[in-house]
Amino acid sequence: MQNQSNVGLAEGLRLTIMLARRDIRTRYATSFAGAIWSVALPLLFALVNVVVFSVLMTGRMGTRYGDVPFALFYFVPFSLWALFTEVSSRSTTILREYHYLITKIAFPVWVIPLVPIASALISQVVMFAIIVFLLVTKGVAPSPDAWAFFVIWGLAILMTVGVSYLFSSIAMFVPDLGQLVPVLTTIMFWLTPILYPVNMAEDGPMWFRNIVIHFNPFYYMVESSRLAVLGVEPMPWSYVAIFGCFAGVTFIAGMHVFNKLKAGFADV
Repeated sequence: MQNQSNVGLAEGLRLTIMLARRDIRTRYATSFAGAIWSVALPLLFALVNVVVFSVLMTGRMGTRYGDVPFALFYFVPFSLWALFTEVSSRSTTILREYHYLITKIAFPVWVIPLVPIASALISQVVMFAIIVFLLVTKGVAPSPDAWAFFVIWGLAILMTVGVSYLFSSIAMFVPDLGQLVPVLTTIMFWLTPILYPVNMAEDGPMWFRNIVIHFNPFYYMVESSRLAVLGVEPMPWSYVAIFGCFAGVTFIAGMHVFNKLKAGFADV
């Protein structure tokens, strides 16, 4: 096996894909459905939300999304959110799961935090297929700016990579992060207008608007992805720029912390 410094990006990505395949087989080896669970569980969660909130939100979607089918309103941003939550939760244990590789001097440790992302891409393909299916069956023509959705998706990948490096490295020294991250992502899910239109937050008190909109970087991801696909209003490129800055800072911070802490992984 080559020294870490000699392992290039292309070879590292091939190693990531190999580990991701093994990871999926190992995680679901004892279940009858196998890797289907990695897709079925988030879809079941999404289906329950769509059924319940499509009823609760009737007549409350505001002028912006009043004519948009609720399933589309929800699934477009949820596809990005599902990627983030799946990877962030898994990243807190990924280095400990592969501890036997960390102790090998020649192994490129930077590959390991990428494994949850490669695994999560399977569910992303299914999510995108559902969005296309809903566009066709609901008779909704995608916006001319729909290509911007993939720009936002790329930024979401960049942010998620940074989060994976950040959480995985910190969790090696603070194992309690594994219990904290799912709680924090659940809180952020409800504080981000994924299940409800932003006009409901705009009608609330100022402190609530600040939390949900102005100081919430996920709001810019969610709203810009919706508007890119549905086109109910002009594409908010400023939202994309704000989310892009957040994604870039998160990526840089994650890489910086990982590189600072990785020398102590083997000792832990």
